[in-house]
Amino acid sequence: MSRLMGLYAQHLSANAAPPAVDKATFARQVEQAGNVLADADMVVCGIGSGMSTACGYDHYGRSAAFDCPFAKFERAHGFSSLMDGFYHLYATNEERWGFLAAYIAYLQNAPVGRAYRQLAKLLDGKEYFVLTTNVDGQVRRAFPSESVWLFQGDFGFLQCCQPCCDELVSALPVARAMLDAMGDDGVAVPSDLLPRCPQCGWLRSPWVRDHGFLEGEAWRDGKRRYERFVSDALAGGRRVVFLELGVGGMTPSIIEIPFWEMTRTNPNAFYLRVNMGKASEPRQLEGRSLTVTGDIANVFDMLTNEQETKEQDA
Repeated sequence: MSRLMGLYAQHLSANAAPPAVDKATFARQVEQAGNVLADADMVVCGIGSGMSTACGYDHYGRSAAFDCPFAKFERAHGFSSLMDGFYHLYATNEERWGFLAAYIAYLQNAPVGRAYRQLAKLLDGKEYFVLTTNVDGQVRRAFPSESVWLFQGDFGFLQCCQPCCDELVSALPVARAMLDAMGDDGVAVPSDLLPRCPQCGWLRSPWVRDHGFLEGEAWRDGKRRYERFVSDALAGGRRVVFLELGVGGMTPSIIEIPFWEMTRTNPNAFYLRVNMGKASEPRQLEGRSLTVTGDIANVFDMLTNEQETKEQDA
């Protein structure tokens, strides 16, 4: 087992379930988090699904967003959440793309969530970079493209499902054409509207990570920019905050463990996490880490109010 995975296993064994946090402790945590961010010279932000959930966009459980526009797909196929719909084994490609068209349109038309807008304001004026495992387009629309790495891709784009070429195309116009053709009650698109790669004729697929995910130039460019930013941040002796927001335990090697290790090995780095389901960090980060255990929406409301009060008093 590698040192990093050993660190992760140690952390899991020490934290079976987060303890309840009283209001006074929570307020102190949020105040400290605000001070840490205010003092930071550079911020490396890692965003997971909890961030979108805090904005009301729950892709993994049943939600009001699913019940209305996606009820017809539940009646036809039996699933009851957006991710279940994405991974469902459809009888035909026409049925699969009937759901995908509705899902893509929903994601691309959904307003940028309040927490994303608040984070953008909190980071305004600082040097920052955002790494995300989310594929719902919220990060892409909330932050400048040069400051984002979409590690798992984004439903806003389509790729050849092989892939035979390094090409991404906008997904929304394709989805709109399918939805218009299906009508309000339809659950399958006409065969002639199935999106196909013009190079090889195979079907296109959403640009989200699976066995055929395209790590093409767009993905590699994001990787290069992220690695360059982190390298510059850690080499300059400046105060760097690794800010982790709503990251679960499914893919710890993408955000969580690298953030721990970069904080551990750099004395000017601080690890800050906001998460409802976690309450502490590895012992190796003691003194240079903080976990705020609570709803991201509440935390950002408090941080934003605090920032606005300071600006008014200045």
